[in-house]
Amino acid sequence: MINIDEIGQMNRQINILQYAETVDEYGLTHQELKNVFGGPIWAYVEPARGRTYYEQYRDKVEIMTKIVIRYRENLDESMIVEYRGRHYRIQSIVDPYEQHARLELMCNLKERGAEDDDA
Repeated sequence: MINIDEIGQMNRQINILQYAETVDEYGLTHQELKNVFGGPIWAYVEPARGRTYYEQYRDKVEIMTKIVIRYRENLDESMIVEYRGRHYRIQSIVDPYEQHARLELMCNLKERGAEDDDA
Protein backbone atom coordinates (compact mmCIF):
# COMPACT_ATOMS: atom_id res chain seq x y z
CA MET A 1 0.00 0.00 0.00
CA ILE A 2 1.22 3.52 -0.67
CA ASN A 3 2.15 5.34 2.49
CA ILE A 4 0.42 8.72 2.86
CA ASP A 5 3.87 10.34 3.20
CA GLU A 6 4.91 8.97 -0.22
CA ILE A 7 2.11 10.65 -2.19
CA GLY A 8 3.81 14.04 -2.23
CA GLN A 9 7.08 12.48 -3.42
CA MET A 10 5.60 11.58 -6.82
CA ASN A 11 6.18 15.09 -8.11
CA ARG A 12 7.74 14.45 -11.53
CA GLN A 13 5.98 13.66 -14.78
CA ILE A 14 7.33 10.92 -17.03
CA ASN A 15 6.18 9.20 -20.20
CA ILE A 16 6.33 5.45 -20.76
CA LEU A 17 7.10 4.80 -24.43
CA GLN A 18 7.19 1.69 -26.59
CA TYR A 19 8.23 1.11 -30.17
CA ALA A 20 5.27 0.55 -32.51
CA GLU A 21 5.25 -0.12 -36.24
CA THR A 22 3.51 2.44 -38.42
CA VAL A 23 2.88 2.39 -42.15
CA ASP A 24 3.51 5.53 -44.18
CA GLU A 25 1.74 6.68 -47.37
CA TYR A 26 4.16 4.60 -49.49
CA GLY A 27 3.35 1.37 -47.67
CA LEU A 28 6.69 1.25 -45.84
CA THR A 29 6.80 0.32 -42.17
CA HIS A 30 8.66 2.41 -39.62
CA GLN A 31 9.19 2.08 -35.90
CA GLU A 32 8.12 5.04 -33.79
CA LEU A 33 7.98 5.61 -30.06
CA LYS A 34 4.37 5.77 -28.88
CA ASN A 35 3.11 6.70 -25.43
CA VAL A 36 1.80 3.56 -23.72
CA PHE A 37 -0.60 5.25 -21.30
CA GLY A 38 -1.70 8.11 -23.55
CA GLY A 39 -0.03 10.87 -21.57
CA PRO A 40 2.37 11.66 -18.76
CA ILE A 41 2.14 9.90 -15.40
CA TRP A 42 3.36 11.00 -11.97
CA ALA A 43 6.55 9.48 -10.61
CA TYR A 44 9.32 9.80 -8.06
CA VAL A 45 12.76 9.90 -9.72
CA GLU A 46 16.10 9.46 -7.95
CA PRO A 47 19.59 8.40 -8.98
CA ALA A 48 19.99 5.08 -7.22
CA ARG A 49 23.65 4.18 -7.57
CA GLY A 50 26.70 4.43 -9.74
CA ARG A 51 28.34 1.23 -10.82
CA THR A 52 31.88 1.14 -12.16
CA TYR A 53 33.17 -1.88 -14.00
CA TYR A 54 35.99 -2.78 -16.32
CA GLU A 55 34.92 -3.48 -19.89
CA GLN A 56 37.34 -4.19 -22.72
CA TYR A 57 40.29 -2.52 -21.02
CA ARG A 58 38.49 0.68 -20.10
CA ASP A 59 36.53 1.92 -17.15
CA LYS A 60 32.86 2.51 -17.65
CA VAL A 61 30.49 4.15 -15.18
CA GLU A 62 26.82 3.27 -15.35
CA ILE A 63 24.38 5.35 -13.34
CA MET A 64 21.19 3.59 -12.38
CA THR A 65 18.05 5.62 -11.79
CA LYS A 66 15.14 4.43 -9.68
CA ILE A 67 11.72 5.61 -10.85
CA VAL A 68 8.72 4.87 -8.63
CA ILE A 69 5.21 4.95 -10.10
CA ARG A 70 1.80 3.74 -9.00
CA TYR A 71 1.06 0.15 -9.97
CA ARG A 72 0.17 -0.42 -13.61
CA GLU A 73 -0.32 -3.65 -15.50
CA ASN A 74 1.22 -4.51 -18.86
CA LEU A 75 4.55 -2.84 -18.16
CA ASP A 76 7.71 -4.64 -19.29
CA GLU A 77 11.45 -4.20 -19.85
CA SER A 78 11.05 -3.47 -23.57
CA MET A 79 9.55 -0.06 -22.78
CA ILE A 80 11.42 3.23 -22.42
CA VAL A 81 10.96 5.97 -19.84
CA GLU A 82 11.17 9.56 -21.04
CA TYR A 83 12.03 12.13 -18.40
CA ARG A 84 13.19 15.70 -19.07
CA GLY A 85 13.98 14.92 -22.70
CA ARG A 86 16.14 11.90 -21.86
CA HIS A 87 15.32 8.29 -22.58
CA TYR A 88 15.96 5.60 -19.97
CA ARG A 89 15.98 1.85 -20.55
CA ILE A 90 14.04 -0.20 -18.04
CA GLN A 91 16.41 -2.83 -16.65
CA SER A 92 14.03 -4.35 -14.10
CA ILE A 93 10.57 -3.82 -12.67
CA VAL A 94 9.99 -4.49 -8.97
CA ASP A 95 6.59 -4.77 -7.29
CA PRO A 96 7.58 -4.33 -3.61
CA TYR A 97 6.05 -7.04 -1.44
CA GLU A 98 3.78 -7.87 -4.41
CA GLN A 99 1.12 -5.51 -3.05
CA HIS A 100 0.25 -4.06 -6.48
CA ALA A 101 0.41 -0.54 -5.03
CA ARG A 102 3.55 0.80 -6.71
CA LEU A 103 6.30 -0.24 -9.08
CA GLU A 104 10.00 0.50 -8.85
CA LEU A 105 11.61 0.79 -12.28
CA MET A 106 15.39 0.40 -12.26
CA CYS A 107 16.61 2.24 -15.35
CA ASN A 108 19.81 3.45 -16.98
CA LEU A 109 20.31 6.25 -19.45
CA LYS A 110 19.90 5.21 -23.07
CA GLU A 111 22.71 6.81 -25.03
CA ARG A 112 22.29 7.93 -28.59
CA GLY A 113 23.61 5.38 -31.05
CA ALA A 114 23.73 2.65 -28.41
CA GLU A 115 22.57 -0.67 -29.76
CA ASP A 116 19.58 -2.36 -28.18
CA ASP A 117 20.08 -5.80 -26.72
CA ASP A 118 16.93 -6.99 -28.50
CA ALA A 119 18.12 -6.19 -32.01
